[in-house]
Amino acid sequence: MPHQSALTHTSSTVRRALIARQGSPTRVVGLRDGRSIALRVARREDATAVQEFVCGLSERSRRHRFFAPLRELSPDQLDRLTRSRPPGHLALVGETIGSTGARIVAMAQYAVCEPLDAEFAVVVDDAWQRQGLGIQLLRVLAEHAARAGLAALAGFVLADNWPMLALLTRLGCDLVTDPDPYVIRVIKRIDANEFAV
Repeated sequence: MPHQSALTHTSSTVRRALIARQGSPTRVVGLRDGRSIALRVARREDATAVQEFVCGLSERSRRHRFFAPLRELSPDQLDRLTRSRPPGHLALVGETIGSTGARIVAMAQYAVCEPLDAEFAVVVDDAWQRQGLGIQLLRVLAEHAARAGLAALAGFVLADNWPMLALLTRLGCDLVTDPDPYVIRVIKRIDANEFAV
């Protein structure tokens, strides 16, 4: 199991408390710098925290995620980012762990667009980038997709978003040139055996 060693860095008492508080399964993962993050399915009551997260992103990170210079999410966007209806739509959040309370610092989503394929997206707070959080979020997203019977996750990345393209390459995604020269299409084939328990 890919994240078992990361779980040993957080006590079982803390993990049980997180799971009880969240009301949905939570996975605690360790980052390169020693910090831990709780990954869980987003809920409607996360709307305020998600809006704060998006508003706190740099302009560059918001453009890379939403392909537009937005400052905050519209009510419809916020609804889509906090609504999880597996297997067709799933949104994950990454939250800080600590005595100061939980704060969302990353998100990943997929939405089924064809019978066996889903569009996906991921964004990580600027201060938490380059710590392995993005790739762990995408792995958990792929696990959920495998359990939902999906064959592939596909998405679009701006051509100047080299850190994300490098991350997706490490995750085994195919990079496909799009007719739009500013966009790269990425495809992650889902191997259900990879995530078998």
